[in-house]
Amino acid sequence: MPDTPAQWLLTAWLSPHTFPTMPPARQEVVLRLARTNAILATLEKRLEQAACLSPLPTRIQSIFEGARMIALDRERSIRWEVGRIQRAFFGTGLPVILLKGAAYHMLEMPFAQGRLTGDVDLLLPYPDLNMAEEALKAWGWISALPDDYDQRYYREWMHELPPMRHRERLSELDLHHAILPRTGRLVTDSAPLIENVREVPGHPGVWTLAPADMVLHATVHLFYDGAFERMGLRDLFDLDSLLRHFGEQPDFWHELLARAQKLNLSRPLEHALWSCNRWCATPIPETISRQLTGIARTPWHARFMRRHLIPRVILPKHPDAQALDPLTGVAAWLLYTRSHWLRMPMNLLIPHLARKWTRRWSFDVWHRRTV
Repeated sequence: MPDTPAQWLLTAWLSPHTFPTMPPARQEVVLRLARTNAILATLEKRLEQAACLSPLPTRIQSIFEGARMIALDRERSIRWEVGRIQRAFFGTGLPVILLKGAAYHMLEMPFAQGRLTGDVDLLLPYPDLNMAEEALKAWGWISALPDDYDQRYYREWMHELPPMRHRERLSELDLHHAILPRTGRLVTDSAPLIENVREVPGHPGVWTLAPADMVLHATVHLFYDGAFERMGLRDLFDLDSLLRHFGEQPDFWHELLARAQKLNLSRPLEHALWSCNRWCATPIPETISRQLTGIARTPWHARFMRRHLIPRVILPKHPDAQALDPLTGVAAWLLYTRSHWLRMPMNLLIPHLARKWTRRWSFDVWHRRTV
């Protein structure tokens, strides 16, 4: 990989001992990129674990200290919200099954230290959604999307209800009934996920996905959700950390392969393992890679996407760059279009994109008139 700002950040992330020896101008770029990609406090934790924090100048240590305090406050908020959700569900028999960041924090996973988690994601059986929504409304959560079309979009076609926000604390919560949209081209059954959940030690009534299922959910969230530009790099680092953490457990890799086949997620997993190994040097057993390649049968256009399009969008550019280069803009547009194509059939997709374009155009016209 050429000597670019993205490479500087990857080097500092994977080899923290190199950061103190970087030129000050390069260190500044790495810090700015880490902040933009929501991994500044996590980078600070990696430097601390590598005993590379104390040699740094006071100014840089102050930057890291501020990021650490923000991350600690966010983690306390997440833990508080999980407790409030338990209180809202008390007496209903509804399980509190956490996904993504909230699960990482409640499990106290090493890589979750410093991780910025914006909301709480829950997984529930589809028949329980109405009861869960009403229970949460009684304790102050309301729908964050008042538009009727947005409500229909989530409730009829997606894998979750419209996002909810607490009317006083403004904390956000997503209620999922699956990990992929109901109308998507790739479909998986959420029942095996729910049947295989694990209770969080020390927190009775709070559950998370099993290790292999946690990896598979992180995989589809990154490669099928289309959010490469916003949190793609952070999510890729999450996947790398999950694989390194669980990969030390006996039989994890074979369980991961078996669960991917059972849940119809072999191809997304093949994307994830290839990308993690390519960009994060994630140690993956060669036998697992060979088996998965044979099972997934990934077509050429999907291999082209992960090799050329995703890195162009996910790897950060210099923070002082005035604009994206044309090829990056094209790659971002193709990935955005692909994410919607994966979510909806054409008879739903075309009207949906037309409506989004019209709404954005109307807002732009209104904004120009009022500025």
